[in-house]
Amino acid sequence: MNRILTCTIAIMLTAFTVQGQELLRGQVLDAQNQITVPGAHIYIGNKLVGVSDFQGYFSLDDVSPKNQLAVTAIGYNRFTHILTKQDLNGRLFVAELQSSDIGLDEFVVTATRNEQRINEIPGRIELIGAERLSFAAAPSADEAISTLPGVHSGRSFGLFSHRATVSMRGVSGKEQARTLVLLDGVPMNKADGGSVNWNLFSTGDIERIEVVKGPGSALYGGNAMGGVINIVRRKPGKPLEGHIAASGGTYFTRGFRGNLGGRKGAFYWQASGLWRASDGYITQSEADRKANPHIIKSDFHEKMATLRAGYSQSEKFEAEVVFSAFDDTRGTGEKVYQPEGNTTDHDTYSVHASFKGRSGLASWNSVVFFNREDYKRVSEWFKDDYTWYDVRSARLDYGALTGIHRQTGRHLLSAGVDIRMGEVDAADIYFTSTDQVDNFGKNSFYGMYAQDQIRFYDSTIVLVAGLRYDYATFYESGFRIHDPSAETKFMRPYEFSGLPAQSWGALSPRISLQYKPGDRFRLYAAYGRGFRPAVLDDLCRSGRVRGGFKVANPRLLPEFLNSFETGADFRPTEKLRLSASAYASSGKDFLYYVSTGDSIDMGFGNRPVMIRANISSVRMYGIETDFMLTVSPALLIFGNYAFNISEITDFEALTMTDGADLTGKYLTDVPFHSANMGLQLRTPYVDAGVLSRFTGAMYVNDQNITDEIVGSKTYPDVFTVDLKLSRLFASRYSVSLSVQNVFDRKIYESKGAVGPGRFIMLEAGVALGKM
Repeated sequence: MNRILTCTIAIMLTAFTVQGQELLRGQVLDAQNQITVPGAHIYIGNKLVGVSDFQGYFSLDDVSPKNQLAVTAIGYNRFTHILTKQDLNGRLFVAELQSSDIGLDEFVVTATRNEQRINEIPGRIELIGAERLSFAAAPSADEAISTLPGVHSGRSFGLFSHRATVSMRGVSGKEQARTLVLLDGVPMNKADGGSVNWNLFSTGDIERIEVVKGPGSALYGGNAMGGVINIVRRKPGKPLEGHIAASGGTYFTRGFRGNLGGRKGAFYWQASGLWRASDGYITQSEADRKANPHIIKSDFHEKMATLRAGYSQSEKFEAEVVFSAFDDTRGTGEKVYQPEGNTTDHDTYSVHASFKGRSGLASWNSVVFFNREDYKRVSEWFKDDYTWYDVRSARLDYGALTGIHRQTGRHLLSAGVDIRMGEVDAADIYFTSTDQVDNFGKNSFYGMYAQDQIRFYDSTIVLVAGLRYDYATFYESGFRIHDPSAETKFMRPYEFSGLPAQSWGALSPRISLQYKPGDRFRLYAAYGRGFRPAVLDDLCRSGRVRGGFKVANPRLLPEFLNSFETGADFRPTEKLRLSASAYASSGKDFLYYVSTGDSIDMGFGNRPVMIRANISSVRMYGIETDFMLTVSPALLIFGNYAFNISEITDFEALTMTDGADLTGKYLTDVPFHSANMGLQLRTPYVDAGVLSRFTGAMYVNDQNITDEIVGSKTYPDVFTVDLKLSRLFASRYSVSLSVQNVFDRKIYESKGAVGPGRFIMLEAGVALGKM
């Protein structure tokens, strides 16, 4: 795989020309001070056809006179223009945008599975555009998303994290399976654990990130219980365009990224690549360092390549095929004898093909996808004696998503059928004994949905009602042990295979209503029901967990969430936007680890036996507020605050010996208070982005008692400041300085491990192709 990735990246950087005639060359500028506007969305009619690059340029070669050109960008009024022959003669067409906060006029696809403007959808939908990403010091998409109100990211070790999570509205800080993540509309949550490899998403390739809060199961089924995140990558718009950049920084972190693509007529192509590595730092606590002589730095190296090709002549038919490969090795900070010590690998291959079209008042879309992750974890330690085993797991996710939409009078009708399949085939292979422990299983999901969006009084009132039914099956599962020794013989009582298939169904309704008398005010209310299926790791894998041993439970059922919310947007002036939302949710049959009442000797004393079970009911409620102020065309200020309570309202212990009654306890890793405030400043000399972030106290453990390692019931409040400075030279060369955690605040997690502290990166790049 290393050879394939290396060759792909080398090919990507080989410059060659694409012959073609530009029919429309344009640049987007701020009308007042003539500053370029990157990341602006370019439309022909209502169809998104391109995005301005970081110098504000765009190029279209499939337009004709009398087409309506539209340009939108956050912080500006919508620009429209009917194209003429003079515009298409090869000279540079300039679209000058007037300053305003009209971000709600942007198009999104995630909220309804069909392109619509944000302000026409009853609900809370957030959009992070390419421009906002360009001002962010965060190198990862999940950290950028966490700047939104009510969104929490778990990435304790920054780039060195091998596992990151994003959750919304207190659904749980450690459970990515409760929030659906899409990449260009393709599900990225793995059926095995519900997790998402956030390291797959290079921020340099992202056009926008759409975030839909509240249950999304009425459209997307499982994993969308807490909301939906869709990461949309940019497509090329010029005959030849590209960008390469090199970076270096703290802990000898260095990297290279680049992309090259082009468009000729209706056809386009693109290749992009990323290589990044770091010598790392010691993440363990002082106590662990003193107790373990085998502690080393946690380092990483990763590389990724993506190839895409597509056809987009008009709204009548569009098609795209994308292939990507990712290879990484991340050290976890301990080494005894193995060359790299304890590591994790997430080698990933994915391919998807998407199609969409329009005929008259009807449109359709479909996507077929296949994702494979070859996960490997090297585990070695030396206590009384030396133990070494590898975890090797093949995780497959594949399926097809379809949708059809038709405008009939004041009704917009949508319906579709989805199929998703998941498989895991894993083994713990011991090299210091004869043992091998296997777990395997499959699940299937079949879903059908229908939705009607009705407009009243010239869209002053919008009503959306939808319903989805999902049918799931868990089958061909087992947990087996081969040639057990003292290392694994204690697991023998938990072996199983040949169980009959387990099936269940889920009904997910949603209804929402919006009142919008004009462009300055909007009020909405919504109810939705979501669900989250059990993951294969809980259904068919038994193994060591922190503090004990967990047993597979193949009888697990899904958990459900009923949620009510209301919200409003108000623009008292053209430059100021205010938003607020309130929500209340109740969850039933929530999945929790509980004691079985048994204990087991795993070679270093008795430990409790745990099992995941549908045993608790929870409630969550809170508020979110947000403001955006365009002080001038060169200065944008934004801020938000969120308050949340997530608590267990009913807890049923499995046995009398399970003495921990969690009724009335708060969920872990969910902050009660969080806030962000930042600014984006453009000047002729430098562009600056500043973000201050506050994350309030959150409980460390389920019982809400003092944690021996942290020394408190809760993690302490955290306040950090990030800074990014950038400059463009000669419309082609760029340099940027990013500083995360400027004041070097120490951030700890439950095991006492510490984050990287102040992290500095310097990057220099150059644009390729014709300006």
